[in-house]
Amino acid sequence: MTQETIAIIGAAIVLAGLNLYLARGLNEVRRDIADLRERMARLEGLFDGFTKREREPAA
Repeated sequence: MTQETIAIIGAAIVLAGLNLYLARGLNEVRRDIADLRERMARLEGLFDGFTKREREPAA
């Protein structure tokens, strides 16, 4: 094998590793976004309940 072939194989291995690393990172970001979306929906429900609550008339 020539030096060029070894360099091409090495670059392919590095690119494959980088691709796997970035794919794993994207899954974590998606999970974080899903968690944030759930928390925001819960807060939105709390605010909706708070703003639509009617006060009791003073006696």
